Amino acid sequence: MNTSGPASSPPSGSDHRGSARHTVLVAGRLRCEGESQTCEVVNVSVGGAKLRVLGIYCPGQELTLEIKACGQFPGVVAWVRGDEVGLKFTCDPAQTAEALIALATYG
Repeated sequence: MNTSGPASSPPSGSDHRGSARHTVLVAGRLRCEGESQTCEVVNVSVGGAKLRVLGIYCPGQELTLEIKACGQFPGVVAWVRGDEVGLKFTCDPAQTAEALIALATYG
């Protein structure tokens, strides 16, 4: 469920991201407890992704982002703002770096 308040918004002020974001705008799927929902991947970094979603998600919720031809990336919802979700990847960043950088570079 969407919630309002500090837990559901991205941090204000400076960007707390540890790695560079890459705008990609590609289709993806979010998987959670056997359910699957389409989404749009707005941008990615080695540590996470910004998604445009149709469903209702909550901070702390565990999801897996699937990007066709790139793989599956488990994560936790870091923030929710309207139809956008920040997903923090929980897998080893070294495992995601190659696939996500290829996606950002070649689409």
